[in-house]
Amino acid sequence: MKKSIFVSLCLLAAAFAASPGFLARVDLSGNQSIQDIDAMGMGVLVELDRYCLVHVSDEELLRLADRFQVEVLDREPEGKLYVYAMPRSGLDPSRLSEYGTVLAEDEMGVIIRTTEQGVYEMNALPVELARIGLDPMVITRDVPGLPSLPAVDDSLIWALVNSITEDSVKARIQRLQDFYTRYSTHDSCLVAMEWVRSKFEAYGCDTTFLFPFQYNYAPNAVGIRYGTVNPQRIYGICGHTDATSNHRPDHCPGSDDNASGTTAVLEACRVFQEVEFEHTVYFLAFSGEEQGLHGSDSFAEFAFRRGDSIKAMLNFDMISYGRENIDTFKIIGKWSNPVCEWLVDFYIAQADTFTTLKTRKYMTNSAPYSDHHSFWLRGYPAFCGIENDFTPCYHTIGDTIGPQYYRRCGTNNAPMATQAIKAAVAAIAKFAGAYVPTAVEESHQDARPARLLGINPTVGPAPLSLRMSRPLSSDVTLEVFDAIGRQVRALDAGGKVDIAWDGKDDFGRKVGPGIYLFRLTDRATSTTAKAILTD
Repeated sequence: MKKSIFVSLCLLAAAFAASPGFLARVDLSGNQSIQDIDAMGMGVLVELDRYCLVHVSDEELLRLADRFQVEVLDREPEGKLYVYAMPRSGLDPSRLSEYGTVLAEDEMGVIIRTTEQGVYEMNALPVELARIGLDPMVITRDVPGLPSLPAVDDSLIWALVNSITEDSVKARIQRLQDFYTRYSTHDSCLVAMEWVRSKFEAYGCDTTFLFPFQYNYAPNAVGIRYGTVNPQRIYGICGHTDATSNHRPDHCPGSDDNASGTTAVLEACRVFQEVEFEHTVYFLAFSGEEQGLHGSDSFAEFAFRRGDSIKAMLNFDMISYGRENIDTFKIIGKWSNPVCEWLVDFYIAQADTFTTLKTRKYMTNSAPYSDHHSFWLRGYPAFCGIENDFTPCYHTIGDTIGPQYYRRCGTNNAPMATQAIKAAVAAIAKFAGAYVPTAVEESHQDARPARLLGINPTVGPAPLSLRMSRPLSSDVTLEVFDAIGRQVRALDAGGKVDIAWDGKDDFGRKVGPGIYLFRLTDRATSTTAKAILTD
C-alpha cells in the first residue's frame, strides 16, 4: 500500500537513532476507523474530526504508514503537555500560537504543545481546552442500545419534574454566581465545591465526598445514591462548577458557564431526596474543566480503573442562554466508541413527553469540549446538553444573570434551563428505577426503619461522623467492615443521630488506612455507606 507523503524516509531514519516515541496524526478516510488501528495493536489517544492521534514507536510508525496517511506532530512526547484548543466568539485561531507550539489545525480547533502557564493564559480567552494524555482511549466493538429499564410510574415522574421551578433554578444559579470567582485554583472555588458537597449530603445522598486530583486545584464534589436492587449498575448526571473569565482568577461569575450545569445536578439531587432507586446514581460536580477537563478526566479514570459499570452519563454545560425564537437545546452524542445515539434519543423522548423543551440532536465523533469527553475516552456512553444560541459573554465577567432574552449577559433563559433539567430528571428516574418506598404506618415513633444517610468526611482521617435519619433504638445494629468483608467494629448506636467512629476495632486497636463499609440494620432493612480512612 502507498505510504503517506507525510512520513519521509529521512525523518524515519533519524527517528530510529534518536526517539523513543512519537505523537502522530492518523487521517481516517473511507472505511478506515480507529478499530483498524486498535487491531494493529496500537493505542489511539483521542478521536477527532476525520483523524485521530496516536503515541507510537518508530517501528509502529512505519507499520501505520503502510496503511494510513500519517503525520508526525512531535517527537518524545513523554512529559509534555498537549491540549486541543477550540476558539469561540470569533477568536482568530492564529492567536493561540502565542501560548505554545501549534502542531496541527482542523476546522474546529488546533493541537498545541504548551505549558501550565500557557493554559492559564489561554483561560482569559474565549477558548475551550481539552488535555491530550498519552494513555490510549477505550475502543469498543459492541453496539449497545437502550438497556432494559425498571418500571417507573409516570405519575411519579410528573411529580418530580413539576417540583422544579424557574425560581428554584434561578436562585441556584444566583447562589453560585455569588461566590464571585470559581476559578479552579482559587480558594473561593474550594469553598464552592464544599458547598455543593454539603447540598448533596443535605439532599440525602448515601455517600458524599470531595475528590482531589491535583494539590493546587479545588476538588470535585461527589454525591452517591446507592441502588437497592442492582447497585453495580450506575447512571450519572454531571456538570462543572469552576469558571473562568477575562479577569481570571479574581472575578469569574460564570452564571451560564457553568453555574447552570451545576444547577442541573443540584436540582436533580434535590427532587430525588424522597425517592429510592433500583440502580445507583452519581451526582457529580467537576473542577478543572476550564483547564482542560482536568477534574472529570481524573474521576472518569478513577471510575474506570476500579471497574465502575457506568451505563450512561448526562453532562450539562451552559444551558441558560437563548434569545427569543432561537432557544433550542442541543444534545451532543458520539456515533461510535462509545455508541451514544440511543442515549441522545432517550433524553429527547423524555423532553418530548414531560417538558416543552425544543431539542436539537447532534451526532459526531469529535466533540472534546466538555466533561462528557472524559467518559467517552473510557468507553462510557455520555452526552452533552448545551444551548444552541451561544452567549456572547462567554469567558467574560459579563457571564451573569440578566433579564429574559437580554443579549449581553450569560443567563437570559431560565425557562429553557428549567425544561432541560426536567428532562434530565425524567431520564434519570427511568434509567435508575425511581420509586417511593412504601410501608405500613404505625403509631409509635420508630415506624419507619432508620437509614444511614452519609459519612463525613468520606475520605480522611478518623474520627468519621455517621449521620442517621433518626435516633436509633437499642435493637438497631451499626457495623464497620473492612475491604474484604471482615467485621472490625460494632458501634454503640442506641439513642443517637450522629455517631463517631474513632478508627479502632472492637479491641481498641487502631485499624489501618483503607476502604471501610458501614452497615446499618433496622429490622429487615439495611443501608450502607463507604468511606476511605487515611492516616
